[in-house]
Formats: sequence, C-alpha cells, structure tokens
Amino acid sequence: MIKLIIFDLDNTLFDTYNQLGVEVLDKMIARMRKVGLTKEQERLLRKKYIITGFRIIAKELGLSEKVKKIGMGTYTNMDLSHITPYKDVKLISKLKQKKALVTSGSGEVQLKKVRILKIGGLFGDIVVDKSSSPDNKQRIFARLMKKYRLKPKEIMVVGDNPDSELAAGKALGMVAVQILRRPGMLKGKADYYVKGLDEVKKIVESMVD
Repeated sequence: MIKLIIFDLDNTLFDTYNQLGVEVLDKMIARMRKVGLTKEQERLLRKKYIITGFRIIAKELGLSEKVKKIGMGTYTNMDLSHITPYKDVKLISKLKQKKALVTSGSGEVQLKKVRILKIGGLFGDIVVDKSSSPDNKQRIFARLMKKYRLKPKEIMVVGDNPDSELAAGKALGMVAVQILRRPGMLKGKADYYVKGLDEVKKIVESMVD
C-alpha cells in the first residue's frame, strides 16, 4: 500500500515547457551568446532544457561563471505571473496518502511558482533541491522515508525526468511513475507510465494490501 506520494513540480504539476520554457530559454540564450555561449553549448542547452534545470545543465556543459551568471539572472527574474497548474492537479487533494513536493532549482523561483500556482496547501512537505547534483534527490527522498518511517515500496514518486526524481526513486526501491504530459517525451526507467494524474490516482487505489 502506498502511504506517501512524492511529486515533482515542473512539467508534472504545471506546463513549464510551454508556459515558461520556450520564451525564457530564448531570452537566456540571446543574453548568454553575448558573453561567450558557443553554438554547440546552445544546441545541447536547447535539447536538455526541456527536462533538466539550468543549474545542472550549466555544470554538465562547463559553462563559464560569466555565462552562468547571465543565464541565472535571466531565469531568476522571469515573469511567473501567468502560470497555471494542470487541471488535474485538483485530484491531489482526493488522495488519502501523505504528499510531498520535491523540486529542483532556485529556492526563490521554485517557491514563488508554488505560491502563484496556489498548490502549497496540497503538501505536507515542500523541499527545493538547490544543488546541481541529481544524486541529491536520492538523499532528500531517503530523509522523507526516514521521517515517516516507511519502506521504499510504500512510497511513490511521480515526475517527468528519468535522470532526476525517477532515477532517485528507483535507486531507493520506491515505486516510480513517469508522467508523459507531451507527445514524444523520452521514456525512462519507471514502474508505470501515465499521461495524467487521473491515472496516478487509479494506480494508487489499485495498490492495496
């Protein structure tokens, strides 16, 4: 039986890619080009930005401190006033399990997203992973497991990124559910694949002792 559900935020609970990603990325790249962003770095950034936070990509690409500073400045100051959650987010309140929100990025930006989306009250725990290391998600999940004194199979992780939250959940033996909100998204290693939270609810309800 699932007793705790850990949710990702971006592209899981709201459409980050279409509401923020394209416009913000274009602005970031235009400004970073002026301080040394190469064409190859731009190509990889556009490819990976769909599912991975800027801090992690910047580290992987070895961007200079100047380029990173310009990129983060653009990201931190982006307009979030128009963002809205996916319509099925309302289903989270109907789940009887404990719920946690674990998201990566700037603490200021991620918590501002939560406030504007008005979803903070749905979760008993909200954790922002500010590191540039995907491995840190595993440590955060392990702390939540210890806090609630649960076994790995009693915890479900719901997210879109196969290299971050899903990999962390699988490594700990938790139930991993990849949510594929957009056509053509790359499938990773997961126990279940869904298109929306209605399917997550059905899976949870089917997993009874």
